[in-house]
Amino acid sequence: MLESIPPTCVPYVVLLFNTIVFHIFRKVFLRFTPSVLQILVAEIIATLELCSACAELGVAYEIHGYLGLGVGLLALCFWWCSIWGDAEACPCGPFEECLFGTGLGAEVAKKLIGQAVGGAITSLWINYIWSFHMNREHQELHTAAECQAGLQVHMVLGALIEGIITLISRVVALESVNWNPEISLSTNAIVTTVLVLAATSTTGGFFNPVLATALTLGCRGNTLVEHVVVYWIGSLVGGFIGRYLFQLRHGYDKLKEA
Repeated sequence: MLESIPPTCVPYVVLLFNTIVFHIFRKVFLRFTPSVLQILVAEIIATLELCSACAELGVAYEIHGYLGLGVGLLALCFWWCSIWGDAEACPCGPFEECLFGTGLGAEVAKKLIGQAVGGAITSLWINYIWSFHMNREHQELHTAAECQAGLQVHMVLGALIEGIITLISRVVALESVNWNPEISLSTNAIVTTVLVLAATSTTGGFFNPVLATALTLGCRGNTLVEHVVVYWIGSLVGGFIGRYLFQLRHGYDKLKEA
């Protein structure tokens, strides 16, 4: 059966398969999970889904370039925005809550733990999928001695790029909370896709520390220091600035209304 799938269609079939499987996981596990652990389980599933999908989008990019990456990511963003609920699959929001909100509470801790677990088991899932060698790209990825890092520019420039795209993403996400649901979903999906495409050739366009770590930590081409500075410090600082600007603007609006 696997042999009947055209090699160029393989990444899209895998993406569809992953989407169905993780949706079933979400329905089954959350149904039987105690309410106190719901967000932790939801974050594990969402993070694993995000990281494995982005790994497969890399295969689509190798085959069809920006078109394959952009169309696939846009479709997935629409799906994720409509189905994830409170799960974020990104530590920027929880860390911002620590700094600007209620601190490191139980809910924030569960989100971060869930994201860490989901990111940690990503390699097991994607390597299992790639072990079937459904196309040349899967075979090369599965048998490669080392993975390839996404950072293609100087560390400082990379941190600046990841910081800027994270800032933009976080501001749009925060501002869209009170928008019409359809407009909010479409805007977040389109902005995310455009930002990824804009930064693909420089940093990989992750603007998500857990995603970057799950897919590129220890890969050839970057040192640990470069990875931390670009994908953790750059992204988190960008998110913090975005959250600060958001709160500053809305605080000013409240003063004007008063």
